[in-house]
Amino acid sequence: MSLKDVRTAVERFLKSDSPQAIAISGKWGSGKTYFWNQVIKDASQQGLIKKYSYVSLFGTNNLAELKSAIFDNAVSAKDVDAGASSLTWAENAKAVMRSSSIDEVKDPSRRLLNLGRKNISQVTPILGTWGNVARSLSFFAIKNYVICLDDVERKGTGLPLKEVLGLVSMLKEQRGCRIVVILNEDELESDRPVFDAFKEKVFDGEMVFSPSVEECAKLVFTDDWEHSKEVTEKVVRLDIKNIRILQRIRRVIETLLPYVEGKDEALTRQLIHSSVLLTWCYNSRESTVPSYEIVKDTSYAALMMSSGKTEKTESQKVTEKVLSGYGYRDSDEFDLHICQFLEKGYVVDDDFVAMVNSFQEMALKNNHSGSFTQAWGLFHDTFADNEQELVTTLRQRFLDGAKWIHLGNAMGTVRLMRELGHEDIADELMNHWIEMAKRENKELLNPQNAFLSSESVDEKFKEAAKNDYFSEKSMPTLGDAIRDMSGKNGWSMEQIEVLSNASVDEYFDFFKSIDMDAYLDAYIKTCLQFGSFTNNNDENYKKIYETAVLALKRIASEDRLNALRLSRFLPKEAN
Repeated sequence: MSLKDVRTAVERFLKSDSPQAIAISGKWGSGKTYFWNQVIKDASQQGLIKKYSYVSLFGTNNLAELKSAIFDNAVSAKDVDAGASSLTWAENAKAVMRSSSIDEVKDPSRRLLNLGRKNISQVTPILGTWGNVARSLSFFAIKNYVICLDDVERKGTGLPLKEVLGLVSMLKEQRGCRIVVILNEDELESDRPVFDAFKEKVFDGEMVFSPSVEECAKLVFTDDWEHSKEVTEKVVRLDIKNIRILQRIRRVIETLLPYVEGKDEALTRQLIHSSVLLTWCYNSRESTVPSYEIVKDTSYAALMMSSGKTEKTESQKVTEKVLSGYGYRDSDEFDLHICQFLEKGYVVDDDFVAMVNSFQEMALKNNHSGSFTQAWGLFHDTFADNEQELVTTLRQRFLDGAKWIHLGNAMGTVRLMRELGHEDIADELMNHWIEMAKRENKELLNPQNAFLSSESVDEKFKEAAKNDYFSEKSMPTLGDAIRDMSGKNGWSMEQIEVLSNASVDEYFDFFKSIDMDAYLDAYIKTCLQFGSFTNNNDENYKKIYETAVLALKRIASEDRLNALRLSRFLPKEAN
């Protein structure tokens, strides 16, 4: 059924005065509850209901809990939008008291109600004794309600589905209620035979809730929202139907939009374009959805360039197909700040504002001289014989906008030039970018600050950037680096640089300088741990291990005592 057909059927159900029960079934995240809440809100404003109760069966373990919940959550039409509260419960309790004829009878439950009517605070101690009686009386007050029982497939194990269906039938036939049951039939599991056996007797109608992606988007991105059309187009392109994810997409965009208000329109477009994709990837676990980590950390341009060189994983294939259709090239600094918001749950204001201002400056520059990103379209978006145009345009846009190109994209451009045989241009761009980074912000040279995949790395560029970065920094000594790394689970780029560049003599001198230091074992293990990273291709790790071993071998060869001391550390062939 289309969303329009379901809505028509539900509205007919609510307009009817006849007691009846209907079932609405659909997959998790399809928006059943979200849709129902919209319909019941409209119905309350139209005066179609007098008393309404919504109950989620998630975790409900017995029939008594369910009966109590129906009474406790009951609200009048005016409170449907706000929902149940202590005030609405108090109103329900008072109504029960008023509806009971208070005669001079000996029935303890009647006397309890009489006492509560005079001073409800005095009822509390008595409820310990007569609570069950009071609950029974409150259930008798449930008449002519509109009731929604949701999450039936997630009820507690102590509540049989047969009892739930029996209660629905009783409320319909004996209490004049209209009941809607919302569930996911596919997840009923062992309760499925019970549901199939009794549904015809209990329900007057069944509806399958399976809206199209356009209908799901319309539920969340309503016409009164300024960006409804643009966001809907992107959601439809990605075929996102999960209502919870669509709601999160809207919240992310609405939270971040104020930061780009008054800025170039390109920032708003990128915010919306990236937020839809990244929020979907971050929150979905389906195999048909691109890997969030690949989208975030890997240059899509590099992924495309690597085609045919290495066998891609299934996740990479899915990611490449979806991103190609969506028109997403790679995650730049702007996108990574969106990722930071998704992961942390809050915006780091100063950082986000600084990034937006930087991109605003870049947008103004692009408006004047053309976009570096657009220049890549000459590579990705055509099969024309346009190498000369591609090289000329990319070179000029790179030189004009180097300060706004992050290291990963800079390397990808230089690597493309080398693969096309333009070594001179590749070196020109590499040197231009490094000089820019040294002037603007030396941290741009730090490879640790860039998301670099093996496909995007230009080794010559990486080595030059690393050398310039470390040449500007005060490097720790070998001893300081080993001591600081000892007992920790990580290390810095500077420390790896120091350890990998140290000679055998330097390691030998460091170890020999240790005298009566209880951490000597830890220092040795810190250096030798790099020999255990068998899956890591980093030559620096191998060099650290091998150099440290040679120094320790030299110490072991000095005398029998040192050989014994080091026998538990060194490879067997060294003993």
